[in-house]
Amino acid sequence: MGTKPIKEVQLLNDIAKGLAESLDLQQTLRSILKSLDTHLKLQRGTITLLNPDTETINIEIAHGISEKSKKMGIYKMGEGVTGTVVQTGKEIIVPDIYKDPRFVHKTGARASARGKPITFFCVPIKLEGRTIGALSVDRQTDQNNDFEGHIRLLNIISTMVAQAVKLNKLVESEQRQLRDENVRLRQELKKRFNIHNMIGQSNAMQQVYRLIEQVADSTATVLIRGESGTGKDLVAHAIHYNSPRADKPFIKVNCTALPETLLESELFGHEKGAFTGATERKTGRFERAHGGTIFLDEIGDFPVNLQVKLLRVIQFKEFERLGGTETIKSNVRIIVATNKNLEQQIKEGVFREDLYYRVNVFPIYLPPLRERKDDIMQLADHFLEKYAAENKKNINRISTPAIEMLTSYHWPGNIRELENCIERAVLLCDGEVIRSEHLPPSLQMISKTAQVARQSLNEIIANKEKELIIDALKKSGGRQRKAAQELGLTERILGYKIKKYGIYPKLLS
Repeated sequence: MGTKPIKEVQLLNDIAKGLAESLDLQQTLRSILKSLDTHLKLQRGTITLLNPDTETINIEIAHGISEKSKKMGIYKMGEGVTGTVVQTGKEIIVPDIYKDPRFVHKTGARASARGKPITFFCVPIKLEGRTIGALSVDRQTDQNNDFEGHIRLLNIISTMVAQAVKLNKLVESEQRQLRDENVRLRQELKKRFNIHNMIGQSNAMQQVYRLIEQVADSTATVLIRGESGTGKDLVAHAIHYNSPRADKPFIKVNCTALPETLLESELFGHEKGAFTGATERKTGRFERAHGGTIFLDEIGDFPVNLQVKLLRVIQFKEFERLGGTETIKSNVRIIVATNKNLEQQIKEGVFREDLYYRVNVFPIYLPPLRERKDDIMQLADHFLEKYAAENKKNINRISTPAIEMLTSYHWPGNIRELENCIERAVLLCDGEVIRSEHLPPSLQMISKTAQVARQSLNEIIANKEKELIIDALKKSGGRQRKAAQELGLTERILGYKIKKYGIYPKLLS
């Protein structure tokens, strides 16, 4: 192993390249031993690592040793040369392994070479002050052996091995954290989109929940229909996260968000050179959703020329990448949604009839908010709690007049409009109660057209006074003394006004 300085530099350069090229520990350690063999012509070499749980030292990578011998190379702390090096943290040179009783010949790899002098070099691998393993090499002894030079070089290499182990631990830790985070997020999503966590107890929504439960365990294609803002994406999520595919990907595609020229590539992927700018192969969303669910929102806007390809995916579970010839099998559950009249689109020739029958296997209709009035306040309270927490405001309820305005409005924008309305009200509110003046002008117009036109100034003031009294009584749990203090009135005056406006405090407790 007489190594000239130029060879040492080349060796260390090759090892450094191996460290930079891979994050895989086994591959990195294998490249280190390969570099040692290339430059130093070693006969055998091993890298052993300490298992802290079992306190055994195992051969991680070996060169010039059979797999059978490698499995036999398990050492206890202090056992043989390797065990001693790991225990003491100091290098050992054995000039002739057949004349040194410390060498236990545990692997039996050198039996055929008996009689020939073999020098064995073993140095500790240290990480952050702790010995975590050993690097050992052996070769036939010659007259020009520079033992100190060999040990110095191996100590440098062992330091590089230690850095590879450290990097691998960091990568493994990061991957483990990512896996744990992925599991946590999936559990949160499953909980969030659990059917029982969906908001709304009206008869119309109870029917939707029943349909979700019936279809979730199947692989049937689902068509979700309803006006914009009714929560079709929530239903799609609920179907996926209550199905056997819950641990697999859920991929959403908005068919109107991408231009027709990009939609095909986005869905099915493309090969390198398929079109100008395609500098490398791209995996499409159908491939990324393998084993899981793909949700095609606004399917009514799906381009006519791509509908045939989508029909093939649904019918035969296969497709090709754009510019490719390889047929790719698709194991994907398909859910689609639309706010358009597909039957009318078929008549107009913008939606294929055969595709319609393929996606309309299990239709679910989401009613507009105006048809589920019983759910308005439950939804409003949910959004109030959400946005009050986000904006760190202590708002705990909605006033009676404001409730009347919310339930009287026709909600053309459905749940999305209601959510925006409550968010705005929370931002405007400086107290603990959402009042009518905090609601958008569109809702206040109903109140004005229905009432203000025929109300006198005295009536307007009386209605406002009644609202304040009801709010104070609700806040005090129906206790008139506390409500009077809140309003700055005497109990007698408050009692008079309660009787005047026909308010029943016990009902507000």
